[in-house]
Amino acid sequence: MTRLSEWARIAALLLHVGLIAGLIAWCGWLPGLLLSLPLLTPLPGLLRKKTYTAGWAIMMVVFYVGGLLAEGVAVPGRRSIGTALSIVAALDFVSLVLFVRLSARERQALAAQTGSSGAAAS
Repeated sequence: MTRLSEWARIAALLLHVGLIAGLIAWCGWLPGLLLSLPLLTPLPGLLRKKTYTAGWAIMMVVFYVGGLLAEGVAVPGRRSIGTALSIVAALDFVSLVLFVRLSARERQALAAQTGSSGAAAS
């Protein structure tokens, strides 16, 4: 059975890649790539299931949520795409938070389980 943290990590990866692709599609090839360049840095760590990487990626995604919401409000012609991308960024934020929290709970449960079984065997 797949753990809940693994589902959250897969969702975070899909949303993260979707946000990068959306920014490139929205802004054009070079400006979109430059805008999404910071989002590319946590991808290797997320692929390797590193919760530390997900933790600092959370802080980075918050700026994208705010910036995309501001763009959607400030420029009426870009309201729909700005709002849609900000929703993707917000869902990316939530899935990253869930991945970190669920991973920590699963590690604690595993440590408690092995700690209690080791004490019973002694």
